[in-house]
Amino acid sequence: MPKRPEIVDVDFVALRHLAGGGDPSWVTVPLHRACGWSYGHDPLMPRVILSSPDQRALLRLEPDPDGQWWTLHHAQQPDRPAWYASFGARTPVELIAAFTDTLTSPAADPADGWDPLEPLQKSGWSPAYSHNRLASADGTIRVEINETTGCWWVGAALDRTGPPL
Repeated sequence: MPKRPEIVDVDFVALRHLAGGGDPSWVTVPLHRACGWSYGHDPLMPRVILSSPDQRALLRLEPDPDGQWWTLHHAQQPDRPAWYASFGARTPVELIAAFTDTLTSPAADPADGWDPLEPLQKSGWSPAYSHNRLASADGTIRVEINETTGCWWVGAALDRTGPPL
């Protein structure tokens, strides 16, 4: 029986969200090797495209100086609408890997009524502007959820007064 992979948490810079992108293989290799995602290959294009085994999710890594480098699209399911998430070039790969890890973990029961902001609030994040906005304790990270669409926006700044990066 093959040995089960160990989970290793590594932080190279504190505050981690200010560290920059990192090595994309932290995301792509586990999805492909451990979770069975297939990849498309075009030697003439500087991009990576991975598809989930059930073909419902597609991850694109496409270096674009003016856009989002990482885009994850998920197809509609009978009980859920289609959705996507995108991440810029400076998003730490550990955050993207944590996000994609949830796609390969057993699904949570929607009846649990889990509040996605609860872990942030328990970690000392405080309301910012309204009940659907939170800021990190140092004010450099802001999370907002649009009540109408359910879309998330997460931004990081160098200091609490600066614009998001």
